Amino acid sequence: MGFKDKFAESFARSKTMTGPEKKANEIMGKLIMKKAIAPIVLMLIVLIGGISFKVNSWVVLGVNLLIAVGTYFYIKKVSEKFQNFKPYVGNLISLEKKGKNEYVAIIKQGKMPIKLEIAYGGEDFVNVKKNQLVQVSYNHDAKIAILVTKQ
Repeated sequence: MGFKDKFAESFARSKTMTGPEKKANEIMGKLIMKKAIAPIVLMLIVLIGGISFKVNSWVVLGVNLLIAVGTYFYIKKVSEKFQNFKPYVGNLISLEKKGKNEYVAIIKQGKMPIKLEIAYGGEDFVNVKKNQLVQVSYNHDAKIAILVTKQ
């Protein structure tokens, strides 16, 4: 599969995404960009430092390429961690606001209540009524919660 085919498939997929999928991609994209800021700044520091200390431009290019390759594998590993969503279906028992954007939701799934600590995506739960049936996709590692449906 060529690059053109991959791009076409990705573009078609982005046009047919549902609301929760778009929300999840938006949150994960922001988190990955936060992780990518440090290597970008490091590459600029190497470039400026190389120019100011009159280091050979090939050495500066080599160091920047090493940083770029390392960043690629780091971002790939981090993005795989963000893909592990577990679905929960149950009644929303309570929602508590812990911090500025942090929430704790308790969902009763069957007889067991499940406590979800939400760092990203908790603002969707504010409009959900108590004891309302919800379907949630939750990532335990990054504490991302995506409200799929509410009834």
